Amino acid sequence: MFVVLRDLPGVTRDQYSAAQEAVADAVRLATPTGLDVRYLGGYFLPGSGRAVCVFAAESASDVADVNQRAGVSYTEVLEAVDLRRSSPQPGAPASSARRDP
Repeated sequence: MFVVLRDLPGVTRDQYSAAQEAVADAVRLATPTGLDVRYLGGYFLPGSGRAVCVFAAESASDVADVNQRAGVSYTEVLEAVDLRRSSPQPGAPASSARRDP
């Protein structure tokens, strides 16, 4: 997994949404060429003009290539490890299974 860091001063939510679409399109077009990259989404931080996008890929260079094809600027591509715990969705019923110590 990789994260792409972006500095996007002055970019609006609509502009960032368009950039996300450009990246998603570049991923779709790159797949038949042999690049195994999946765009998993991202976070736009409008107050700071930054964004973080998440990708699954074999290498950072594949992720960089897709972003370059999309024409969307970035500052860094970094390997990431997902340490989030699985948890029930809000509003999901709690497990009724009883656990004895």
